[in-house]
Amino acid sequence: MCLSKAMRFTGSPEPERLDADGCARLLGVPPDGTRRAADEGAFARLAGYDACGRPYWHAEDVYGWAARTAPGLCDRVPIDHWPAARRPARYLGAETVVDRPGRSATALGWQTAAGPVWVVWDHPLDGDETLAEAVRRLPSAAAITAVGGDFGFDGPALRGILPALPDRVYEAPWSALSRVVGASVPFWPFELRVPELLKAWHPGAPPVAAPAVPVQDHLPVLRLASAVEPGSPAQRVLTNLARVWRQRAAEAAARDLETLDRIQVPGSTAVAAVPLPVPPPDDVDRSVRRAGWLEILSRDDALAAACVRQAMLWDGGADFPFGAPETVEPDSAPGAEWTQRLVPAHRTAAFTLLDPDRSAVETLLDPETDAPVTRTGNGTLHVAVPQRLPATSPLAEVVLDSPVWVRTRDDVLYPAPMDRRRRLGWGYRGSGASALALLADRLLADVNAPAPERGEAAPRGLEELMATGWPRGTVLTRGLLEAARDGRPYTGPA
Repeated sequence: MCLSKAMRFTGSPEPERLDADGCARLLGVPPDGTRRAADEGAFARLAGYDACGRPYWHAEDVYGWAARTAPGLCDRVPIDHWPAARRPARYLGAETVVDRPGRSATALGWQTAAGPVWVVWDHPLDGDETLAEAVRRLPSAAAITAVGGDFGFDGPALRGILPALPDRVYEAPWSALSRVVGASVPFWPFELRVPELLKAWHPGAPPVAAPAVPVQDHLPVLRLASAVEPGSPAQRVLTNLARVWRQRAAEAAARDLETLDRIQVPGSTAVAAVPLPVPPPDDVDRSVRRAGWLEILSRDDALAAACVRQAMLWDGGADFPFGAPETVEPDSAPGAEWTQRLVPAHRTAAFTLLDPDRSAVETLLDPETDAPVTRTGNGTLHVAVPQRLPATSPLAEVVLDSPVWVRTRDDVLYPAPMDRRRRLGWGYRGSGASALALLADRLLADVNAPAPERGEAAPRGLEELMATGWPRGTVLTRGLLEAARDGRPYTGPA
């Protein structure tokens, strides 16, 4: 058996060695053709001979040969191996590749000497799925590429698929695309990839100023803003939120154009659209934002629910009166006590926080906090925990359970207030126990204090108390909490 010499590394691996049959597999053609071309000396440049004296080729040479001498094989060759166009290719216009609610993809085409070349722009980005759809929609294509949301070394990131071998996806430089079509290729920042703008473009067109489209679905927000009372907190919140999103989108589009200007190969790109500037959003006071969302959460229409979903995607509902959802076991001692006071409730937008797909069998309300509660088919309860308590009596105790509970001196039990990003826990040194220690410190001083956010520290004694592995159901009295806070000796709970 003949063994090849060991591969020598000089910073990167040696390219794969292909025999004549391997070259055929690379191009997806019968091996007889590549063998015959090799025997006749009409094949790709030979890369060398192995230790047994057998010839071998490299893929880049095989691709280059196919693109130069066999145009019919171009749909099997990545475009960066295609020869440069001798003259600008004829523009074919735009074709719709995907047109579904919430998703679109438009392809722009050029007729090159080797066949039609199509460039796909999709929003939102859907990777290889969009390329596969384009192969089905553009059966005569010789090359199909899709523009990504980031950049390569010489321009926008470009991903291609071989139409004749659609299981093969590759990355190509932007300058190669420009070289193949013989002209500058238009570019739209991600936030301006609107089908109407793409379809209206033509070679030589100047950049169009257009509003950038946010990632968030801002249409429900604007529609509800036009339906609520003019000047109300809800309208101010919604209008301002839409402006924040649009401004962020415009800024992102402008940054993309700045990046493109720094890295593009001169003459390879034509900027097709620039973002319209958006006035800075108002500085709406947090109390107004909370009042506005209270109004929205209390509505029972589909627009309000859609706005709540978008706000959750945006910042987790930072200005909602409720924090993270919690699961309550109704057969636990505090869970059973709390469950007894729940009342049936009409479904409002607030229930979107717990049940976005409307699968709950029952919607309830905690009358002490107005927190929405849902019951699932197996009886489990889910509650949107308030970010602060509406109590009028001081803190009496903290109950370590799942979830954590607090009781006030007037004997009202509440799920412990919780920020949307911080979970509460105990029995370890970590963020959950630290959050509970800080919450206890706050509630000792002010029972209406908001749930803690990140970046704050509790007194060391409370940190140690919450890091202790107390059994579930342990009750930490106010006296014990105060002693731990003040660094005084205390006896643990019985």
